[in-house]
Amino acid sequence: MTQPELTTAPVLSTNPEYEPAAVQVEYTTLSPDEIRTVYEIDRTVDWILSNGYSRITLQFPDDLLRDSTQVEKALQDGFKKGRKPITVEDGIDGLQISDGKAERKVYILADTSYGSCCVDEVAAEHANADCIVHYGRACLSPTSRLPVIHIFTTLPLDIQALIASFISTFPDKSTPVAITSSLPYSSHIPNIHESLKGEGYTSLFATSVIHNPSSPIPNRTCPSTDVISNYHIFHIDQPLTSLILTLSALTSSTSLQIFDPSTNTTSSSASNRLLLRRYALLSHIRASGIFGILINTLSSNNYLSTIKTLQTLLAKHYKKSYLVTVGKLNAAKLANFAEVEVWIVVGCWESAVVDERREMWRVVVTPWEVTAALDGGEGVGVDGWRGDWEAFRSKVEDYQALQAEKGDENEMGDSDEESEEPVFDLRTGRYISTAKPMKAMRTSLVEDSSTNGGSSTALTTTQNDKSLTVLINNQISPAAEYLQQKKGWKGLGSDFAEVEYDQNGNEVWRGDEGAVVEEGRKGVARGYNVHEGEKRS
Repeated sequence: MTQPELTTAPVLSTNPEYEPAAVQVEYTTLSPDEIRTVYEIDRTVDWILSNGYSRITLQFPDDLLRDSTQVEKALQDGFKKGRKPITVEDGIDGLQISDGKAERKVYILADTSYGSCCVDEVAAEHANADCIVHYGRACLSPTSRLPVIHIFTTLPLDIQALIASFISTFPDKSTPVAITSSLPYSSHIPNIHESLKGEGYTSLFATSVIHNPSSPIPNRTCPSTDVISNYHIFHIDQPLTSLILTLSALTSSTSLQIFDPSTNTTSSSASNRLLLRRYALLSHIRASGIFGILINTLSSNNYLSTIKTLQTLLAKHYKKSYLVTVGKLNAAKLANFAEVEVWIVVGCWESAVVDERREMWRVVVTPWEVTAALDGGEGVGVDGWRGDWEAFRSKVEDYQALQAEKGDENEMGDSDEESEEPVFDLRTGRYISTAKPMKAMRTSLVEDSSTNGGSSTALTTTQNDKSLTVLINNQISPAAEYLQQKKGWKGLGSDFAEVEYDQNGNEVWRGDEGAVVEEGRKGVARGYNVHEGEKRS
């Protein structure tokens, strides 16, 4: 949202009429029997007892925390009753012996470190947990340390309204359609498939849940790759941005239809504009010089090897990279690193594509988009959007090996020129001279005489060809250069003061300086003093 432009310096004060917002506490609306059904209490209890886990963590998304205490109580009741009777179908696993009377501690994880779709192994290890029970929507990314069971918490669905909407959307009953959904609605798909077959549809494919984020449709079965492009996609519930990109790339010649369970209506996804926006970012990536590698998971397998692959790739193209972790993403956190021009998210496939409506200060892209921009993306494919890090790393290595055989002319150190050719940015129509900040040393190394000839560890600035270079530990630091050139403190409201420049280019301040400052609150949080003699809590 665009903020209105200020014409005068703001008055910095606290609103004396401020009233703290009341926190609305949500309570469960489910009966005990519904809790046992929706949260699959019997299956969870049997899994915990059969494996002998004694310290259990329950991970809830924010919208399901209202049921957390009821779920914990139902699990404790199940532990007291013990396992279900062992049958022949249980096999050897069912022969494991566990003490049903052993004390078991259950911990509720109310706030996840990253996205709620990822298993939070870090928070669980704080409780020294043996296992994790994950509730709600999940990315199903493989975990690296703790065993996990996923409970998708089935949501209600008006199947008759869905069938009526499906028939109006696809009147031709020979149209090939793949039916898929968000995980909480996945249990309804078999019934929907049978009902539509009874209506006369002959070319339907009902997807089922599998633990494979690298599948053409993430974590779902799908038609064979040679015919999937002929299928229309009918998705129940609003898909995430990353899923829309993936499905649109798979079925570019057909359509993606989305059924909204809250309104029982079907609409087409406007994915073309989204795809064009993502592909337009490739030009911005090529013209950028400073990248931030943003860690958005600590649980998915192979995320460390992916980070090393990205660092190597960026260094190969003379880009500077910084490794950052900030927990859950928001615009304010990333704006603290103003010198970073592009953020690369290393996370699960659901969080790989950040929704642009969140108004990030800088663009946030995926590792695949960086590879496609810098190396042409050959051999990488669209599955990079889905966070399949093992496949991403191997494909990048294969492509770089192929380039090495052909004789890559852009190897590091092949040019000693003082200045490099600028990169043309197709988005802005301008040449960018800072696209390769690590390409050539624009200044000689500086040694600190106080260290008897040893290399300097202090920040050093030198000027060469009218360009300022900042060295830290004898290495070019674009971030420190940005800090010195563009960041400075001139006082509150200084951006509204009149500024002139003398003949040497130095700033000379004229007119009003600074903003009007009024006395605000004082005291402690339980009772602020707003005005003289008046207290407000």
